[in-house]
Amino acid sequence: MTISQDTSLGPDFREQAKANNVPIARLIGFEAEKIGEGGTEVAESVGRSKSRENAVETSNELEGAESRLRRVIDTIPALAWCARPDGSMEFLNRQWHNYTGLSPAETMDWGYQAAFHPEDRKNGLDKCRKLFSQNGPAESEIRLRRHDGIYRWFLIRVEPLRDETGQIIRWYGTSTDIEALKQTEERLREDERELRSIVDAIPQAIVVQDPAGTPLYANRATLDYSGLAMEDFAKPGFRERIFHPDDIQRLTEYRQSALARGGPFQLEQRALGKDGQYRWFLIHYNPFRDEQGRIVRWYATGTDINDRKTNEERTRNENIALREEFDHSLMFEEIVGSSQSLRKVLKAQWTKWPQPIPRC
Repeated sequence: MTISQDTSLGPDFREQAKANNVPIARLIGFEAEKIGEGGTEVAESVGRSKSRENAVETSNELEGAESRLRRVIDTIPALAWCARPDGSMEFLNRQWHNYTGLSPAETMDWGYQAAFHPEDRKNGLDKCRKLFSQNGPAESEIRLRRHDGIYRWFLIRVEPLRDETGQIIRWYGTSTDIEALKQTEERLREDERELRSIVDAIPQAIVVQDPAGTPLYANRATLDYSGLAMEDFAKPGFRERIFHPDDIQRLTEYRQSALARGGPFQLEQRALGKDGQYRWFLIHYNPFRDEQGRIVRWYATGTDINDRKTNEERTRNENIALREEFDHSLMFEEIVGSSQSLRKVLKAQWTKWPQPIPRC
């Protein structure tokens, strides 16, 4: 078959090839040979056309994927969004707009901060920039205004999307309502304040400790006796500063083993007062457990037993003196026996000897 010399690679070259029963590849080869040096220009033109077609196809695929992703984000039952690397907003899902009552036009770029609580809005821009300046997942808490004007606490979590070079190109995030959790925390704080007020009103030394026995809180009676501030009880070496050195050495091992056992126990030791004097205290330790049975606090109450200990020491000294006197009497009887004359002589001498003085 012969192809005319004036055949050109025009838009109908496929029809020419089909009519002459010539493979397209051969036709293109013939044309490339025919045009000689001009073939380079044709090849480049075809290449550019193909590149444009690929770029359009890639762009369409990306737009389609992004559209599908947005539809997915719109359907999830949570406040979700997509932000640019600097934190300015690119997309907020339907749930977010329904909750806040703000339109997409109102929330683009930094407009979404209109839903922030006024106190949070004061430093909202700095807070967002700080949140989005990190390299990995991050979170923060903020109050958002509902469409009816009610503010509720939300936990903001963000995750970065990176390109093949590792650069952050998007931030995807969710806003989770934590108002119930915040209210529970506030109730717990109120309960703790009320409990502390009650504990402060008790005229007995009370120290709250963590599971390891480290002081966390001391009531007013404890502070008044010791002359220490609340922060002093949390400092290392607190026990060495307030308890008698002999008692520290004597009771440290016993106390640690009792804490490890986890049951109530008690001990007696001397505590230093703000007057510089030590007084004896009976200290009761009682554990407080959570619902799983784990110890979360130790409550230590100290009862002043210094008068009792002083009386016990006085009685002990008196008993020692009485015992010594009794021993001397027995010795006297054994030496004198039944001799009346010797008894009179020794008894007269006995009264001249110095008597033992009771130790107190």
